[in-house]
Amino acid sequence: MILRIVATEQLSHFHTDAVDIAIRHGRPPFGGGLVWEWLFDNAVVAVGSPSTLDRKVADPATLVASHTLLHDSHNLWPQFVQEALELPVSTAAGKSLHFNQTSLAIDAAMAGQGIALAPYAFVEHDILAGRLARVFDAELGARSGFYAVTPRRAAHPGPVAVVRAWLLQETHQLRRLQKKPTSSE
Repeated sequence: MILRIVATEQLSHFHTDAVDIAIRHGRPPFGGGLVWEWLFDNAVVAVGSPSTLDRKVADPATLVASHTLLHDSHNLWPQFVQEALELPVSTAAGKSLHFNQTSLAIDAAMAGQGIALAPYAFVEHDILAGRLARVFDAELGARSGFYAVTPRRAAHPGPVAVVRAWLLQETHQLRRLQKKPTSSE
């Protein structure tokens, strides 16, 4: 079995793009003839390099204003500032860098270039390893999740089942903690 992974912001089409399984961010339903399995929610946290965060500053507005905000294509900083930190959106109007992928913003945060927003599941291991630190206790609650999506009639059912089982195994701890339905069936 050969596993080919394609990372794209574009929505892949199973038949025309020859895709057997997709990880989709959003909310079901994802379309007729598709089966989905919930992997984990998208609870968003702010992270930065432990060596560049000023732990003496406790005021969230000062922390936001004194660091470069690292944006990804989801541009959640205004929403995070307003809803999670309960501050005016204008608080996030300072220095910023924009990236087209969340992983690039996370890498920049790890390198000490600012504060990034990311799904907790994406940064959990880096936080536990000390490469990143949560900047605030607050998080932006999940309004969407990540799902493994396959056609109901898969072109390669055996390999798809193996990859699906592996994905579910790898996300088991997150699913158990978040207690959501795991399947569309």
